[in-house]
Amino acid sequence: MTDKTWQLGLAGMGMIAVAFGFARYGYGLFVPVFRDEFGLSTGSLGLISGGSYASYLIALLLAGFLSSRLNPRFPIVLAGLFATTGMILIAAAPNSVVLAAGVLIASTSPGWAWAPFSDAVAQLIKPGARNRTLSIVSTGTAFGLLVSGPITLFAGSTWRVAWLLFALVALACTIWNARILPNKPFKPSSGAESQRGARGANVALDRSRPTWRWYVNTRSLPLFLVALIFGFTGAFYWTYAADIVLDNGLPPATRSILWTLVGITGVAGLATGDLVGRFGLRRVLVAALLLLTVAIALLGLSPGSWLAIGISASLYGPSFMMMSALLALWSSDVFPDRPSAGFSATLLLLAVGSIGGPTTLGLIADLAGLRSLFLVAAGLTLIGLIGAIPRRWSAAAMSASGDEKTLTRLNARQG
Repeated sequence: MTDKTWQLGLAGMGMIAVAFGFARYGYGLFVPVFRDEFGLSTGSLGLISGGSYASYLIALLLAGFLSSRLNPRFPIVLAGLFATTGMILIAAAPNSVVLAAGVLIASTSPGWAWAPFSDAVAQLIKPGARNRTLSIVSTGTAFGLLVSGPITLFAGSTWRVAWLLFALVALACTIWNARILPNKPFKPSSGAESQRGARGANVALDRSRPTWRWYVNTRSLPLFLVALIFGFTGAFYWTYAADIVLDNGLPPATRSILWTLVGITGVAGLATGDLVGRFGLRRVLVAALLLLTVAIALLGLSPGSWLAIGISASLYGPSFMMMSALLALWSSDVFPDRPSAGFSATLLLLAVGSIGGPTTLGLIADLAGLRSLFLVAAGLTLIGLIGAIPRRWSAAAMSASGDEKTLTRLNARQG
């Protein structure tokens, strides 16, 4: 990899680690502490969690627009500043109102940050290294959990110090990204790359904003389906994995151990770009969905077994991080002319699924039981395999990665 690939990849990884691992998922890790410290009810905790999704969605809807009209640096720096401010408020919160405000502000961070990195990578990195760079950036969540999980386990009464440290790391990552990210909007190159874009992309580029036909077409629909399904079932695991193992007699520390293990194994997501370059997007997508299915099903089959929990977390970590990276790679190939706008649409479907999954399945949890619902969620994950049917995606992904030899072999096989 070139120095620029490492520099942008690591800076992006740091920002995504802050945005997701600390600012967004940190709240869920510290829920037991917040409940005891502020006397919050389950309903109050749920309202704060729901509000965090709403604030994330608002930032997500604005980020792609700001990146394409201004530059990718602006929304990414906003992500760091919102994360820093929100986590300082959490650290200093004298009451639940300030705590909730801090959570809502910090939770906008991933909405601002993730999609604009597609523009930054397209602008700064050569085509042959873009998949690898996007994989490095997307795996930041794993490193965030790798840090926040153990801190949650040992923080105890010093939890405010932990959040202050999170805020300092967020500020450092903000300065780092502000120094290296481009300060001008991404402009697509003419020629073959633009021709590979979504239907009507070049026409839409002449307008102030793309029309719905630019977003919705035969190439994007399978991507959106997979994003929706992944959000639906992946978020259900995030929301209820700790609950189901605690309900089956395991100690409270299991929550932190579970997510730390997810973070450790999730580092494997770094290899997503290289795997796509070797095997094609379609095969890697199928493998990731199958691993995710097994991970979810194991908690439904044996939630009280340390072995099953360990295997489940060890499969969920890499499959979740690989799926996150795959959505970024896939979206950049479907929408090469407006990477951040296309990825914002993909993330919107992911967010809709992330809200719908825990809400829909959670409403019937009391009737069906969590164990049954984990098995249902595992079955629903398999629907995402429909997105792997079109054979041309492997070739398209190879073309995006610049691996011409592999592309030639794939075209020969598929011809």
